[in-house]
Amino acid sequence: MAGADRALLRRRAARVADLLHQRYGSPRHGNKDDPLDELVFILLSQMTTHWSYNRVFDRLKAHFPTWDGVLKASEPELRHLIEDAGLSRQKAPRIQKIVSRAVADFGHADLSALRQMSTGRAEEYLCSLPGVGVKTAKCVLMYAVGRPVLPVDTHVWRVCRRLGLVGEDVPYPEVHEALESVVPPRARYRLHVNGIMLGRQVCKAKRPLCGECPLAGVCPFPTRQGR
Repeated sequence: MAGADRALLRRRAARVADLLHQRYGSPRHGNKDDPLDELVFILLSQMTTHWSYNRVFDRLKAHFPTWDGVLKASEPELRHLIEDAGLSRQKAPRIQKIVSRAVADFGHADLSALRQMSTGRAEEYLCSLPGVGVKTAKCVLMYAVGRPVLPVDTHVWRVCRRLGLVGEDVPYPEVHEALESVVPPRARYRLHVNGIMLGRQVCKAKRPLCGECPLAGVCPFPTRQGR
């Protein structure tokens, strides 16, 4: 990509982030300040609904005030505690393995050591944990460690493709790097959290509500679709 094109996209991304912040106010979506709390919270959220995983996380924390207690629980007991979040047969052993790794690597059930690592090293470590991919790792780093990374879920990916910030032909495994190259660090948090809201409410996969979109003045998608 030419330097001039990249600069144009960076300006568009910054403008988009500002407009989305004006509409949605950059909410935290219930995310946690502690890295291990946030990781478990995200794992519980996978393939389930907003309200169920919030409820399940609160129940789990009430039952295990510290994550060390998870290792003392039987897998059936843990599965029972989180079954409302779905896929408990996958999530329960995954959570126990992650807590066990934290204890083995850092001496206690805690991931605060991520704060002392470079962003790249912290992301690499998180991706080495069971069931943790790039998007999940970046969410932990963004919400709980305060790093200027850009997690890309299906909503953010769709919004950014329609905005022309990333090409339609860029495969998902490459989309994080592609977007971070054009979205300024200060705009990444806003683009992520508000992009989720926009994708859920307005920029839907089918029948997007372009007439209600706060980005109508900067988005080429309606024109491309003949609207």
